[in-house]
This record gives sequence, structure tokens and C-alpha cells, in this order.
Amino acid sequence: MSDIIEALKNAPDYIGGTGRTEDEIRNAEELIGVEFASDYRCYLKEIGLACFDGHELTGICKSTRLNVVDVTIAQRELYPEACSWYVIEETNIDGIVIWQAPAGDIYETAPGIKTRKGFDSLTEYIEDLC
Repeated sequence: MSDIIEALKNAPDYIGGTGRTEDEIRNAEELIGVEFASDYRCYLKEIGLACFDGHELTGICKSTRLNVVDVTIAQRELYPEACSWYVIEETNIDGIVIWQAPAGDIYETAPGIKTRKGFDSLTEYIEDLC
């Protein structure tokens, strides 16, 4: 089992989906013009959508509130500097949004706050939350 899958499945109150196909993942990448980092891609392929301990990660789903494509497009209007990133979580706390770059780095944006890098990977981010 990969590190990201293990980190999520060991998270408190974990709930996950059943994963997405390679075609669904490639389509999402094309729609937002990025290539997903390897750990996010693994998460999508194995789980597709997950929540744990009050956190809801974006994924590939019908809900516009949690669909990585819909959320990323909406948030890029507010944060044009994030044009090559995609949203992994809207925290719903003070407008904080967590992004991932294709290389895997995790960034945080919030209204009136300078964008900052927080972690080197999605796995690190999840492990820090737990």
C-alpha cells in the first residue's frame, strides 16, 4: 500500500470512496490544465474522494463542492497566482485553501495572507493533520 493510502486509511474517522479510472483522472487533469502529483494521482486511483477527522479532500465526484475540477476553477479566480496548482482542500476556516503543485508541494492561501508553502507532499500534509 502506498504511503498516501496508508496515511489516509489510518486517519481518525476515515471515510473513502472506491477510486477512479485512469481516463477519469486524465480528463480532470485536462480540464484544469495540470498534471497531478504522484501521491494525489494515487489517492484518486485508489480512493477517489475521502474525508477524515473534519477534513474533506477534493476528488473526482459529482458534488461541485468537492470535485477537484470545479473547486480549482472557482478558487483560481480568487488566487490567480495558483494557476498551475489544484485545490486539495477548502478548509472552510477563514477562507483557507490548500493547494498542490504538480511537483507535489503543498501551499496554503487565505484572503489577505501571503501564499506560503507548507509541506513537500500530500502524504506529509495528511500525516501532519493526524
